Amino acid sequence: MRVTTMDDASSDLIKETLYRQMLSTVSHDLKTPLATIIGSLEVCTLLEAKLSEEKRRTLISSALSEAYRLDKFITNILDMAKLESGAVAPRPELTHLTPLIRDSITRLGPLKDRGDIRLHNLGGDSFMTDGMLLSRVIGLIIENALKHTGTAPVVDIDYGVNEAGVFVHVRDHGPGVPEDKMRAIFSKYTRLKKQDQQTAGTGLGLSIAEQIMALLGGRVELKNHPESGAVFSLLISA
Repeated sequence: MRVTTMDDASSDLIKETLYRQMLSTVSHDLKTPLATIIGSLEVCTLLEAKLSEEKRRTLISSALSEAYRLDKFITNILDMAKLESGAVAPRPELTHLTPLIRDSITRLGPLKDRGDIRLHNLGGDSFMTDGMLLSRVIGLIIENALKHTGTAPVVDIDYGVNEAGVFVHVRDHGPGVPEDKMRAIFSKYTRLKKQDQQTAGTGLGLSIAEQIMALLGGRVELKNHPESGAVFSLLISA
């Protein structure tokens, strides 16, 4: 027989509250892009003969952009479910960092055009890891940087392989992360700017990145750059 204490009850209540909060957030984040997709396509269908070519292209572009967002949300939810069930196991292979990063950028789709992504190879390129998993992490970190790069739409990526191991530093040029939120943003229940539709999301991306890095025997570190922006560092020891 399990005896429930007050501490157990409080813990269960907190977990239930957080679960409901995330479920509400996920539901909103799935419905918002879906509403835009449906609305844009309905207008195209109902007013087809009255729409100019420019207006039609704008509506289709809006629907496609939101479809990409919806796909990312669903992918993150599925990835989190796999990670939490223990269904993900790394498969190490010889990996080349430069093409891996470029591939991660390509997979971002239209989002990659939101800013100028600058790559800086600081030496070294080949090592053993699960390239698919690491590519997923790099994509998530770059995506986060592009969403928060502020008025200077630039993301700088310093990377390389040395005697200490593998490193990828992704810096945005936004406002940075408040010191008291440095750990919280890796929680799947946290979003810093959920009122901003441009940066809205389920909040799962950074949590997924941290869990995958742990599977790869690495870690994610976060600090603010002395000049501006946040720097996310992906590190795998040799």
